[in-house]
Amino acid sequence: MTIVRRVWVGAKSLLIGLGVTGRHFFRKPVTLQYPHEKPDVSHWGGPIELKTFPETGTHDCIACNACTRICPSECIDIEGKRPEGSKKMRATKFALDFSTCSLCGLCVDVCPTDTLQYSQRYDESMYTRPATVNDLLKPFGEDPYLTGKLT
Repeated sequence: MTIVRRVWVGAKSLLIGLGVTGRHFFRKPVTLQYPHEKPDVSHWGGPIELKTFPETGTHDCIACNACTRICPSECIDIEGKRPEGSKKMRATKFALDFSTCSLCGLCVDVCPTDTLQYSQRYDESMYTRPATVNDLLKPFGEDPYLTGKLT
């Protein structure tokens, strides 16, 4: 191969590479300047949470343990109690360990009362492992079914 041909092939390769770089240089950036810019979470399936039903103002978890049985990560721990005069149980403890949850959604699919859903939270970083275990009943406070305020 002659020196002129080698220079031509090298220059052609350089121009092709510069063309690719030049096309990407003028595209819209895909980098998000977090925390100054917030991401669009409309399509995000974040950590699992209990849905609030407007009719009762609380969740509808009946502590059937269907989500516990189907969870491949074994990260759900539920305890329940039957209120007086009621046929259905109510959850008294619903702990979910987000450090082992794979967000597979099997628990959301299998829930008979449709009380589990994906949240829109996206910033769930923690400093210690015990902080990743969240009580999903905490935002609801006292259960009105168990206290007798709602039947």
